[in-house]
Amino acid sequence: MLKLLDLFSGIGGFSLGMEATKRIKTIGFVEKDKFCQKVLNKNFKNIPIEEDIRNVKGQRYTADIVSGGFPCQPFSVAGKRRGTDDDRYLWDETLRVVAETKPKWFVGENVEGIININNGLVLRQVQTDLEKEGFQVQCLVIPASGIGAWHQRKRVWIIANSSTVRRSDTSTYNSQNEPKELSKKNVKFSIKSSLSSDVSHSNSNRNRNEIRESYGEKKEIQREHREKDSTSWKF
Repeated sequence: MLKLLDLFSGIGGFSLGMEATKRIKTIGFVEKDKFCQKVLNKNFKNIPIEEDIRNVKGQRYTADIVSGGFPCQPFSVAGKRRGTDDDRYLWDETLRVVAETKPKWFVGENVEGIININNGLVLRQVQTDLEKEGFQVQCLVIPASGIGAWHQRKRVWIIANSSTVRRSDTSTYNSQNEPKELSKKNVKFSIKSSLSSDVSHSNSNRNRNEIRESYGEKKEIQREHREKDSTSWKF
């Protein structure tokens, strides 16, 4: 059983998905929002929650995986996109926890805007920082439409694996028991497979291109309806 330290946990989406594999167990959350803490306490019993990532000591955790959707506001097109100048920029704290915990895997997530802000230097710095800690890094853009949703909502996923000896290797981690889905060789294949697989809750098996085309048709119908409706109000 692999152990997960879930940073910026929200209501536990990372943990919910990873624990669904039956091969990963969450050992700690980091989340400051009080409502989210209540949800976590209800759905994940007896798992400690720390409020502020700035106070987290990675050495306390023996985790095989550290995950985190570090705050997106500094990079989101919905905000001012101040990047590293934003006081909510917490990548440096995320990296510190990763460096102290020394997991085999890091799984990060952020908005698509992180790709081009500061001419791509921010994302490049994230990759460089992880590589300096001994990780091999792969970044992917996965839209919600890739798994059956009707909207794009693109997200950047940062998948990092370390083949060097980590803290978890000296305790309970056994590389021979590492789930196939998490082996370095199969990470890219698994993600690609998830994009092309059927979605049980979807009403059809449309692929991503068909979803985008249908969405475009839907928007055009809505536009025509608005134009027609607006004419009826003219005097």
